[in-house]
Amino acid sequence: MLTPRIFVDATQGAPVVGASYVLTETGARHVAHALRMRIGDRVALFTGTGGEYETTIEHIARASVDVRIERHLEVERETSWPVTLVQAVIAADMMDLVIRKAVELGVFAIAPFTATRSQRLSEERAARRLVHWRQIAIAACEQCGRNRVPQVLPWVDLDERLSLAEAHPFAILDADAGASLSEIARTATPRTIIVGPEGGLAPEEVRRAQDKGAWAAHLGRRMLRAETAALTALATINAIAGDAR
Repeated sequence: MLTPRIFVDATQGAPVVGASYVLTETGARHVAHALRMRIGDRVALFTGTGGEYETTIEHIARASVDVRIERHLEVERETSWPVTLVQAVIAADMMDLVIRKAVELGVFAIAPFTATRSQRLSEERAARRLVHWRQIAIAACEQCGRNRVPQVLPWVDLDERLSLAEAHPFAILDADAGASLSEIARTATPRTIIVGPEGGLAPEEVRRAQDKGAWAAHLGRRMLRAETAALTALATINAIAGDAR
């Protein structure tokens, strides 16, 4: 069985090699009840900023689990070509899917934005969604073995995202583009990919991105759903420039 992995918040006390560490109630429930682990079993802890800790369970109670920190490993599982996904906000379940799978594919950061054809949410609902997305990113790291949790940035509009993207080569997905993403990536691999919402990006949004230096790129002859396009773009870059080569 693969060693279960649990994220721990170092701001609430970092693990110390040779000492005991008390898991949060959520982590304890997962270890003791969901996984039905026992004293002496191994658990890996990570703080999201690099490396992981080998631990052994030494105490299990009704709502708490104590582990012994055996050693810290400098192991990393990051892609060699990190990409920021600038994703227009889409339907809740599909946005969750994009974030989860993007983390598995090695995304460096996820930057949600509001496009012309995006759904609109109140500030309160948007704030709740952001917290939820960050939890999804953590859970995806627990599952896939990453020890660095990608940032999920605050939700802003496209123009603000474009001002940040200019610092690195970036591409925007457009079904009418003259070049494919794979063609572009073989000569100048993007560090940022911009993906539109369910209804696609408006032509003026694509033009604004191109005015800022973006390459317009398509993903083939078929029209892909927004969530499929995002993950296909990341997989394409990973296959050409990342650790899937």
